[in-house]
Amino acid sequence: MKFDALLHKLANQHGWTILYIREEDSYRIQVVTPGDRRQDVYVTFRKDDAGGWIATMWSTVAKVEDFNLTDPLELLRFNWRHLYGALAVRKDEVVLVQNQLTDEANWNEVGRAISTIAVTSDGIEQQIYGDVDTN
Repeated sequence: MKFDALLHKLANQHGWTILYIREEDSYRIQVVTPGDRRQDVYVTFRKDDAGGWIATMWSTVAKVEDFNLTDPLELLRFNWRHLYGALAVRKDEVVLVQNQLTDEANWNEVGRAISTIAVTSDGIEQQIYGDVDTN
């Protein structure tokens, strides 16, 4: 199944809102998270060195200036503890990101990755900003 079709079917089954952003060649998927909150997960596409297509799934956690970056070891420990996604910096934001080969993608792993990235990102966002739902 083509990755685009997989995303649309997952969104339909889970009740997620999906929007294709043509100028960025990416998708924005809005996932309902605990506490009647919502979190956007983006999916962009890149090629690896072997020419294979990679879907990069990511969600914003915080602005860089609002995130505590003083303990690099704790950030690395976070990445080890969490099975879906790793913390990274994208432009001026801290994001939770996971990469997936598009040709190898299957229903369960992509659905679980999107859901877990959304819930984890929203939880971190809530720790930083309180009950303000920034995305």
